[in-house]
Amino acid sequence: MSRPLTHWPDALEATLAQCSAWKGVHVLRETDSTQDHAKRLEVGAVVTTGRQRAGRGRLGRAWVDTGSDGLAMTLNVASQASERLALAVALAAAEAIEDVSRTTTGGSPRVDLKWPNDLMIATRKVGGILIERHAQIDHVGIGVNCTQQSFPHELAARATSLALCGFAIDRLDLACAILKRLDLWLVAADECIGVAFAQRDALCGKRGAFGTPRGVIEGLVVRIDPLNGLLVRTTTGDHRLAAATTSVLVPEDRL
Repeated sequence: MSRPLTHWPDALEATLAQCSAWKGVHVLRETDSTQDHAKRLEVGAVVTTGRQRAGRGRLGRAWVDTGSDGLAMTLNVASQASERLALAVALAAAEAIEDVSRTTTGGSPRVDLKWPNDLMIATRKVGGILIERHAQIDHVGIGVNCTQQSFPHELAARATSLALCGFAIDRLDLACAILKRLDLWLVAADECIGVAFAQRDALCGKRGAFGTPRGVIEGLVVRIDPLNGLLVRTTTGDHRLAAATTSVLVPEDRL
């Protein structure tokens, strides 16, 4: 039900006119990576595509080519505290998914957030976030599974799409909603970001294992702070883990 790609530039430009953070739209028929394309552009640029062939996730992981079933976009933001930005982007994407689903179908999924970058519906991942810094610009990559009806075997047990959850949405509507929501969250107070994230937090209060440059750290997730990352309590004391260098190792069905 997604509108043709030829409709995207005008609709996105109209959305930009309602925002303060974004300055120009680049709609690509297809590309290897919106992240790489965005690195040639200025702060405020918005890059999206009909198909992303070789997207990537955090820590060098690949993002499966979803053809025209997924939304892939990168937004250029002036460099700021990485922990705060990760939470703000996650909140914007979660709210946008719920907004568009509600408008389109009259109901919406509950989107929870698994620090540092996963958008979750129940126990399955519906989207992810990648933030890369280059020349004092943070390139905010957002990928959302929209209309997929199935996934490769290795992903089937832990991935989902909005369509599989019963919500048929237009990718363009979702892109516009994300721009509007993030425009607001970028200027929100740290306290507001922390409170809102806590209400969607899928990790706090659970035990987990986390890969870090110091090795694997196991313990209880005590808090996620907009400026200081994840606080994990272990038998040897508390550890603060940064989003940029930490991965969640515990299997998806346990977190």
